[in-house]
Amino acid sequence: MLSSKKFVKYFMIVLGTYLSYNLIVWNLFMSQIFTPKDGTSVGDLGRMSYQVDMLHNRELKYTLPKSHLYKDNYKNQKIDIITIGDSFSRGGGLGENTYYQDFLASEFDANVLNLMPSGYTALETVIGLYNNGYLAKTKPKMVIVESVEREIPRRYARKLDFNLKNVVAVPQEKTKKLKYYSVNMINTANFKFPWYTFLYNFKDNASGKVYKIKLNKSLFSIGDGKKILMYKDDFDYMPHFTKEAIEQVNSNFNKVAKMLKTLNIKLVFLPATDKYDLYSDFIKDNKYPKNPFFDLIRPLKKDYIFVDTKKILLPLLEKGVKDVYWIDDSHWTQKASYAVTHDKIFTDNYK
Repeated sequence: MLSSKKFVKYFMIVLGTYLSYNLIVWNLFMSQIFTPKDGTSVGDLGRMSYQVDMLHNRELKYTLPKSHLYKDNYKNQKIDIITIGDSFSRGGGLGENTYYQDFLASEFDANVLNLMPSGYTALETVIGLYNNGYLAKTKPKMVIVESVEREIPRRYARKLDFNLKNVVAVPQEKTKKLKYYSVNMINTANFKFPWYTFLYNFKDNASGKVYKIKLNKSLFSIGDGKKILMYKDDFDYMPHFTKEAIEQVNSNFNKVAKMLKTLNIKLVFLPATDKYDLYSDFIKDNKYPKNPFFDLIRPLKKDYIFVDTKKILLPLLEKGVKDVYWIDDSHWTQKASYAVTHDKIFTDNYK
């Protein structure tokens, strides 16, 4: 049996090793993810996978001549465009000019109001705002419903309640400062980091949440630009994209478009292409199936304005434009926001 003196000695060695390991890994690696320096932030996929070699630090700043209207600066101004959507409409991804709405406001000198989905999906919120008279009162020229591609079948490939009224128009808050995560120096991430980094050499989805995949072309400004992080739901949700589901989505948008047309309001559907769908042609020896969403919805008859973000953004990748999406995030950058909002589909229809 160990003497009490030896036990204390070995215990202190183990404790010292444990603390030293956490201190070294935290200071050298994990602090880059959870407490980045110089007022910068990193992406959600970088945080979930602990891949510090894939982090793209960026500052939150606004440089465009006009901002959209949000909770703090909306004072019942005349509204030209209403936007309702998910994290892409809430400035997800951060960095410079993180809101696509600011590009619309600046390009058209328009008052763009960003509303929250009020307990329902964005399209159901539009239905409710039509039925309760809010849209008749505000009379925007255009209502934009945005949704990330992977969520479209779950949100809109079903029967909707076209009699909804109990919906409140609540402006979104605008991100003014970066959010940091309260993580202790001693944490499980310090141990997951080396394990995930090792496993990613053999398995694309080593972390269980984030894929790390090689590209055949340099499309990012981090490292050699030939690796990419992608969210697992881009792959997991793909079986939901059936012909019948997309026809139901299209039918729902057509019905709402006809409702809004009675008020001379144009309905715009802006599906934010999944990162995997956009970059799939550039994955080295791609073994994963392609998402059929855009191929299925393009030929369908539409009474609404359809913003084909994949068609708009794919030429940028073909030209070798880097950082159209953030390498460490599931959201696009201001390069994508600019391209989408300056596309002919908006310039022709905003009048």
